[in-house]
Amino acid sequence: MGAARARGYEGPMEFDAPNFRILMPGSEGGAVNLHNCYHDYCEASRAERRAVVDKYSNLFVQADIPDTFEAARRNLLPVLRTGAFLQAAQLGPLAGDAKPSTGFAAADFSDDTVMLLAWDTEHLTRILDTSQLEKWGVSQEAASTIALDNLRDLAPEQFVQLGANLFASDWNDAYDSSRILLPDLVHRVAGQHPVVMIPTRGRMLLSASHSREDLLTLVSYAQSAIETEGRRVSTLMYEYVDGKAVPYVPLDEEVARKLADLRRMALQEDYAEQKQLLDQGFEQQGTDIFVATYMLVKGDDERIFSVSTWTAGVDALLPETDRIVLGYLDEPGREGRRWNVAWADLVAAAGHLMVRQEGYQLPRWRVRAFPDEAALNALAAE
Repeated sequence: MGAARARGYEGPMEFDAPNFRILMPGSEGGAVNLHNCYHDYCEASRAERRAVVDKYSNLFVQADIPDTFEAARRNLLPVLRTGAFLQAAQLGPLAGDAKPSTGFAAADFSDDTVMLLAWDTEHLTRILDTSQLEKWGVSQEAASTIALDNLRDLAPEQFVQLGANLFASDWNDAYDSSRILLPDLVHRVAGQHPVVMIPTRGRMLLSASHSREDLLTLVSYAQSAIETEGRRVSTLMYEYVDGKAVPYVPLDEEVARKLADLRRMALQEDYAEQKQLLDQGFEQQGTDIFVATYMLVKGDDERIFSVSTWTAGVDALLPETDRIVLGYLDEPGREGRRWNVAWADLVAAAGHLMVRQEGYQLPRWRVRAFPDEAALNALAAE
């Protein structure tokens, strides 16, 4: 906040500790999230930390987007973000009377990723909403085409070789992951049938082969990138079909399991954020709904699976997990009674008691009435 003042920002600021951000109350109700700043600060050497703070203080200097599309088009770029990015914008409380952004110019990219349009300058990247495109009088499709052309012109190919068949992008300009949208570039580096991962905004990983060894190494590199770089984008593998990147399902069982475990770890993080936002919203509204936790458990075979809980008599929102534990809480004569069942089996037997909620990036199911014990006993016995 001191660096923002030194840069000339004179508006009100307040630290929102629960959401780890700085709010700027006012007509726009802006907010600067601190998670990426904190990650970069921790990764930097002591001598570099001041520069990190100065860099992020630029976020308080809100440059005006040009009034005309012709003036703005050269700064348009495509960006890929997690679905949780939209979730935070839709559910997150803002400063003052501002409302969450729900009208981003977004297009589905995969099950865990969306494509957005950004207006990019030296110090600031602003995600565009559909109202801005309407002001410019340009369609989302036309703007996306121009953004892709701008991305292609940013810089020549920059990859490092990690192994005989493995490559990693090395632009380090925050648009590495977006370059999965340029199949011609990927094919020049990794051949006609590459497997691609975009674990973070600043990393695209390629495998020129579909071998078990190479794909396991690819997953390992992806997990390492997420842990060290932050700014996760996608935990899926991709291939190109008719010039478009689509999810690739590995045939090898161990590769598929490692990939699924990486996805579960990402879901745990995203569901935790969703729960925090929903809890805050319900508290402000005075609504008594329990938001259940998405948990990861390691089984006897050392494999990871997700689990949540459904308690009788509780109005709750359940995350979608591999398994669910149902039971009673302090009910005379029923204390300690529990059932551990697979999610798919539960939906088949008690789906009529579960209502999927609309508008959530991550699935949530509202439950009020508890399943019949005889049905649960039958499921548990299978």
